[in-house]
Order: sequence, then structure tokens, then C-alpha cells
Amino acid sequence: MSALKAATVGIIGLFVLAAGLSYYGYANTVYPVDRALGNLARAASTQTPYELADYIRAAKTDLPKSGNPVWAFPTARTDFGLIQLELDRVLSRANSIASLEPHSSAYSTGMSDIHVTLFAMQKDIIDAIPYMYVSTTNMAISAVWIAIILGLFTVMRRGKSRFQELDSQ
Repeated sequence: MSALKAATVGIIGLFVLAAGLSYYGYANTVYPVDRALGNLARAASTQTPYELADYIRAAKTDLPKSGNPVWAFPTARTDFGLIQLELDRVLSRANSIASLEPHSSAYSTGMSDIHVTLFAMQKDIIDAIPYMYVSTTNMAISAVWIAIILGLFTVMRRGKSRFQELDSQ
């Protein structure tokens, strides 16, 4: 009966470990990028360059400073270093627009251009998110997870064969 209790504790421990590792992986890789997307969406809907700059600064802190999550065929669209540079350019444009008259055509054109740029950046970041789940850390954690499952099945199979041997005697 103690083998059954040990197997039950092992399975429950496996589920707790899986839940903890899943939460950790999401909280450290995907959630900050998701928060940055929210800030970029807010920036794309603002009407003043000051609010726009505040949201972009918040998004810049949440996005990775460099790297490209797409391993197989990386593109410039999913390179976080280039996205950071583009956000710097958008901040520069917002600062230059801030000195213009709010009802002028140059102001409206500049804000419209920034909004279009931010919508395109959001799409590029959304395209990169699925590849963030396939990071080296997440792959290593998945390998450990699979090894634990295989080990648990091996222990259970051995326990079952020993139980059958004892039962037949």
C-alpha cells in the first residue's frame, strides 16, 4: 500500500511542478510582452504626444532589449533590438510633434503616422509571441518534465510487476 501512496504523491507532485513551471515560464517570457502590447495599444489610441510617449516608455521597459525569438527563419520584424530602435524613433517623432499646434495638418499627419507605425509594431510583436514559448529555458523544462513522467511510468510498471509476483505466490 505504501507504493500506491508514493505513486499518488509523485503524480500530485508532478502536477504541482507542471503548474509552477508553466506559471513561471509564462510570467517571465510572455506576460511582459503582453503588457507591452497593451501599452502600445493605448499609445496608438492617444490623442496627445505626451500620453503617447508615456505609454511607449512603459512598453519599452517590458519588451526585451534584444534578441529574436524566431529561431528557424528570423526576420527583422521579430527582432526585439530593432523594435526597441523603432520605439526610440517614435518617441523622437512624438517629441517633435509636441511643439506643433494641435489643430495643424502637420500635427494630425504626424500623429496619424505614429499610430499606423504602432499598429504595425503590435502585429509584428503578436507574430513573435508563439515563438517565445519555444525558448531554450522552456525546452529544458519540458525535457525535465518528460523525463520525470517516463521515470514515474517506469517505477509504476516495476511496482505493478512486483505486485503481480507477490500476488501469484
